[in-house]
Amino acid sequence: MTDELWWHPDLLRRFVPTPYVFSEFDGSNRFMVKSNDLEIALGVRHSDIIHRENNRAGGLVCKFIRDMTGPMDDSEMTIVSNGVLRVLSMGRGTILIYDSERSELLGFVARKVPVHELLSSLIPALLEG
Repeated sequence: MTDELWWHPDLLRRFVPTPYVFSEFDGSNRFMVKSNDLEIALGVRHSDIIHRENNRAGGLVCKFIRDMTGPMDDSEMTIVSNGVLRVLSMGRGTILIYDSERSELLGFVARKVPVHELLSSLIPALLEG
């Protein structure tokens, strides 16, 4: 038997490399963004909304995966919250999850979602709700 027979696809994109990493530390405040998309990583790094959240919560860790193979459609945005977790979904290809207790933001972004939309409407809707 070879190792190839036991390999399973990573359908949940758990092990997608995120080579674009930016981090800043200011006392107890920490900010880190990881992504497999340089445009997203740079946009989030310079975003005002992210830095406001970082200063308010004592830090923020973000990981965004640009999913080039995922489904795409133009469904409306939906936000669900249980207090600690807030989940934003848009269509079948974009989902953002914010854990306010751990100050972590995880996002899977469909290939057709522009970075300016991610930064100007999706992330603010999730964090400011």
